[in-house]
Amino acid sequence: MKNEISLMQGHVYHSRSETAENSFKYPIMNIYFPLSEQLRLRQIFKKNFYGLLSLDSRNYISNSKSLLQPEIKAFVKTQFNYDCAEVFLQTIPKMFGFVFNPISFWYFFRKDLLEAVLCEVSNTFGEKHYYWLYQNGQDLKNTWLVAKKEFHVSPFFDLEGHYKFKFIFNDNKLEAHIQLMNPDQSLRLVTWIKGALTPLDEASAFMVILNYGWMTPLVLLRIHYQAVKLFFKKVKFFRKPQPPEKDVTHGTSLIRR
Repeated sequence: MKNEISLMQGHVYHSRSETAENSFKYPIMNIYFPLSEQLRLRQIFKKNFYGLLSLDSRNYISNSKSLLQPEIKAFVKTQFNYDCAEVFLQTIPKMFGFVFNPISFWYFFRKDLLEAVLCEVSNTFGEKHYYWLYQNGQDLKNTWLVAKKEFHVSPFFDLEGHYKFKFIFNDNKLEAHIQLMNPDQSLRLVTWIKGALTPLDEASAFMVILNYGWMTPLVLLRIHYQAVKLFFKKVKFFRKPQPPEKDVTHGTSLIRR
């Protein structure tokens, strides 16, 4: 991948097919950057965006103020005995001092291979969980990966089933696909984030703020709006269970292209 700090502009899509059909598609903005460029990212946010956008290391991994690169390297070494080469992060930046990321993706590259992905998932209860996708150094691009569901996100889904993940890198476009499956392999949920990548330092601060400046509160408002819709559709409500004993779920298998 290009060693470039990028603005990702696209859409997030979510569609459930179990109990009651419900779908939505919203515009979304992420940043995608190599952790080795975090200091330059700060400079771009300060100079080009007047500090209205920022990235705070305390919102990730160990809630430390430290730079993210040593933090993530220590995390994957401790958790998985994995020595990483180059790491990119796809995430929603902090806007006007606020941020909520339902999911952020850490991509681990070794030369041109996507060797591993760490999915950092947050729910609205302030809890966090990680899904670690790694298959003995194989290239994970354009490949379905499977991990057991172990973390409560939506009160309208229980903990049954497993996730399928697929990541597509195509020129200056990036796609992250997630499907929730029942134990019998029937489909429960389809969701994806797709977007085009452009250099962040060439982006218009005015247009970014105009188009996405209220995205953080809108993420939370839209989550609750969709919950209200499901409630009136009489979808079964599941109380929040105790968090899993371990903060990390390991991917269990790989499905060829």
